[in-house]
Amino acid sequence: MPGFRTRILVVDRDPAAAAAVRSILRSQDWEVLHARSAAEALEKVSLEAIDAVITEFRLPDMSGTDLCQTLRRRTEMANTPILVLSASAGVAERVASLRAGATDYLVKPPDAQELVARLKAALDLRQERAGFLVALLGGKGGVGTSVIAVNLAVALRHETRRGVAIVDASTPAGTADVMLNLQTNPGVGGLLSRKRALEPEDLEAALSHHATGVDALMLHTPGGNGVGPEELHVALLALRRMRELIVVDAGSSFDESTAEILELADRVLLVLTPDITALRGARVLIERARQAGFPPERVSPLLNRYPQRSGLHRRQIESALGMPIRATLLDDVRLVTYSINRGVPLVESHRRSRIGRQLAALAREILASARPG
Repeated sequence: MPGFRTRILVVDRDPAAAAAVRSILRSQDWEVLHARSAAEALEKVSLEAIDAVITEFRLPDMSGTDLCQTLRRRTEMANTPILVLSASAGVAERVASLRAGATDYLVKPPDAQELVARLKAALDLRQERAGFLVALLGGKGGVGTSVIAVNLAVALRHETRRGVAIVDASTPAGTADVMLNLQTNPGVGGLLSRKRALEPEDLEAALSHHATGVDALMLHTPGGNGVGPEELHVALLALRRMRELIVVDAGSSFDESTAEILELADRVLLVLTPDITALRGARVLIERARQAGFPPERVSPLLNRYPQRSGLHRRQIESALGMPIRATLLDDVRLVTYSINRGVPLVESHRRSRIGRQLAALAREILASARPG
């Protein structure tokens, strides 16, 4: 599935040696990229979503240890497995590599089974450390995607007290600042455009901190141009290493930015209401997600404002979508409007309300799926 295979970058100036490693990795159905120098590797890391790096110790323009140190200084590579290959079995090169930030060290040419086993172990450990990202995508505009995203983030914080971030990536303009009564950071776009030099402290400075403990990254500021797909990708990668739970309001369109969100999402909540236009929009989005290679089992339809008088029945919607509705949320216009106008999430002000309890249950269900095994 395009965009969802494990992507390994092999850095080796010797095409024959790189081809041998590539053959081993492709036997695991991993996608393999090749760079002949450290400079080329750094360029690919800036533009691609790399899951692991395998580099030789001696490169034409930089040593393997220097490349490790340079990669580790990048936010998106802080926990990425880096394996160093060297023709030497000596202790000095091994120690130097590990001190520079390498995850492991193997002698060239590597044994196929050992290389795969060590790389799998490193990837499994990285996955345990990565934050869980759930994206909310609306079947059309006005189905309540943003309200659910904001309240879900706060509910997740209530349930866990862990680090939770919400990313407002909806277009053409976000609403998380209004719903959380927060000031937007007008310099976010310029900050993220410096993706090669983005440091954790830079991204921390771009976050707006809410009294509930949720941190907000608002990408569409008044009068601003927002951020492009590449900058969004870098920001989400960084957040997954900085926070344990990330909620992304992806809006209701399917564009390049949406594709970037789906590539990194562990779970997608497809929000729709019990009307034919929202149902049609949801079906279109499901099909486009499939075409983009997003696994359908990660999509969970969420039926909002249900039930409604004269609205479609749940069974009709499930039949049309070809998948079950995972959760429903009550139609409580009065409470939702009151919450938005006050800038206070309803799961904070009316936690015991019926819709507040439904959102808390949704948060618990998300947490259950975020804990493997």
